[in-house]
Amino acid sequence: MKARNIAAKLLAALVLLGYGSLLLYWMFWGFGRSSHIALGGDFRYNLEPFETIRLFTRSAGWNNLRAPLINLAGNVALFVPFGVLFPVLFRRCRRYPVFILRFLALILLLELVQGISGAGVADVDDLILNGAGATIGYIGYRLAVGPEKKRGGRRDGRKSSAAGRGRTAQERRQ
Repeated sequence: MKARNIAAKLLAALVLLGYGSLLLYWMFWGFGRSSHIALGGDFRYNLEPFETIRLFTRSAGWNNLRAPLINLAGNVALFVPFGVLFPVLFRRCRRYPVFILRFLALILLLELVQGISGAGVADVDDLILNGAGATIGYIGYRLAVGPEKKRGGRRDGRKSSAAGRGRTAQERRQ
């Protein structure tokens, strides 16, 4: 592995560790959430897609922009970096289906812990918004590095070994 790749991966790992820690703090302890944490309390959840999004968009107005902006735009924007960091760090996450499934599995786990602990609500809309943010980041990553090259494929246009030796398929059969 080239030194530049190692440095990029190390930087990405440090950013992911620091940024992930900050997000975990916000999800479980920040904004006064720690005062609500009580194991054994009610499990709070929303399983109806777009319900929370609909409530926030309806409540938005010139006198009330803060809560909808923080919840809707924040849940998208805060997860954009994961769309860049995961593919840089994890080779398998360079394919979108693998990336989004792993990302959403992680977010689902965190949402469940939030709902169980009482630090927040396990909300399907958070999965949707976080996934949209991560997808935006992934698109940015793809635009920056280009399409994924297939492993084991010939990228330099060389001919196959048999054709390189000057034999056609018909000559090999004879």
